[in-house]
Amino acid sequence: MRIKAIILAAVFAASICGCTKQSDRSGYPQEEFVLVYYCAGFNNLSSDIKHNLHVMESGTIPFRTSKHKLLAFTHFSVNDVNFTELTESHLVHISNNYGQIQRDTLLTIDKTRSASDAAVLEEVLEKVSRLYPNAHYGLVVSSHGTGWLPAGKYSSGNYIQFRRKPQGGSLPVYKYNANPDEPKVKTFGAEVEIKDGVKYSREMTIQSMAAAIPIHLDYLLFDACLMGGIEVAYEFKDVADKVAFSPTEVLSEGFDYSDISDLLSDSPSIDAFCKRYFDYYDKSARERAATISVVKTSGLDALAQTCGKLFNNYRSSIAGLNTASGIQRYYRSDHHWFFDLRDILFKAGISSTDLTELDAALDGCISYKAATPSFLGIQITSYSGLSMYLPSVGDSDLNEFYKTMAWNKATNLVE
Repeated sequence: MRIKAIILAAVFAASICGCTKQSDRSGYPQEEFVLVYYCAGFNNLSSDIKHNLHVMESGTIPFRTSKHKLLAFTHFSVNDVNFTELTESHLVHISNNYGQIQRDTLLTIDKTRSASDAAVLEEVLEKVSRLYPNAHYGLVVSSHGTGWLPAGKYSSGNYIQFRRKPQGGSLPVYKYNANPDEPKVKTFGAEVEIKDGVKYSREMTIQSMAAAIPIHLDYLLFDACLMGGIEVAYEFKDVADKVAFSPTEVLSEGFDYSDISDLLSDSPSIDAFCKRYFDYYDKSARERAATISVVKTSGLDALAQTCGKLFNNYRSSIAGLNTASGIQRYYRSDHHWFFDLRDILFKAGISSTDLTELDAALDGCISYKAATPSFLGIQITSYSGLSMYLPSVGDSDLNEFYKTMAWNKATNLVE
């Protein structure tokens, strides 16, 4: 198995004024729809993401004059192992010009800046909003990622180590997997920075990412590992109408970009796009490993209300759970911060009446979910579509950080 599991303290929080835009589609056929493919690829996923972009361009691309716009923001390394040569990043309009792919550069970001910097994300999306001020928007982000965790928290044995910078603050140091036979996986953010000859990871928290998005999104899709948690979904509930992601890791090949018509049309269907991705891996003879969920953010407040009540009523039972409790997990090794939300409460012994209420709340916010029977050795027998933190297996510092999450403020999981 070849693996690229690395890290990133994941991504984004409450949006700003631009997020007040409503998704009224009454006049939509006359409006532009803009898909932004945002790639933080200055890392060991560079070749995989370049391949994804090539696959995308090999499919059906909108004509140059179409109201459908495909934009790609890319930051790549020269190759997957040498990061000493810094590179610029570019926002490009990709179109079909009489049968030829045309790429028009709309914005260039200096090579000293990282695509894993929230300020760069904000600058790119502000440029998009100025160019297409009356459009509907979809955003696909592709890179490394580790859900809701704070920057530098996640580590992966042979794949990454951590050290403390002299100025303080944890940053991971890349240490590459020596086993080329393992399937590679990918997460979001984590671009390489080199300081004094040491490779560090540049990351965004989900709070900073959400705050950096100045436009309201029809959908936000994470082509990245471990992002499929309720904590991530809730941080973006005011940013996007739908959020799609995977509770487990994602194989480094990423999503199926051979046909982006479901993402870029008069009536985009993120559910259909995600189903095609899942079917691709579910039928794969090489590696049958995928999980995917699509969340309707309009249903998240109801889920938070239900879960808040259940967390309070079953607090002692939840506190008694641990890694030996048989809860459905989505992590590998000892990275025990990602369990199935429903299974946590089920294993806590909630009543059948409460379980019915929980299922109704989950059904109200999940429009599509699917999982293969296993993922790289993890047996998946209970799949609600959302992962969640289990405070009893964390530490005091992580629990304190968790209190800053919008999900915890709404539900009081960690008191």
